[in-house]
Amino acid sequence: MEPVSCIVLRHIENIMNERGYRIYTTGDGKILAMDETFQVRFKFDPMFTDNDFSCQVLAWTEGGLRLRESFNVSWTNGEGVRRFMEFIRNL
Repeated sequence: MEPVSCIVLRHIENIMNERGYRIYTTGDGKILAMDETFQVRFKFDPMFTDNDFSCQVLAWTEGGLRLRESFNVSWTNGEGVRRFMEFIRNL
């Protein structure tokens, strides 16, 4: 069975690719969604543990990247995981 963390990361990548952004991963695990001019439009900072995951989502504004939402979801909280997935889908 595939780990939930892989499903979460793939979801982020798939949605950003559908929006036309290219996905890059930094050495410390952050995910950058860049447009064709290599401008970072979204930055995801996921962290996974045995019990939960957290993710800060930053979005581009005229003033630079700003925190858009911060999640901390227990793996046993199905509603929280669905809410996170829906948030990403609606970016």
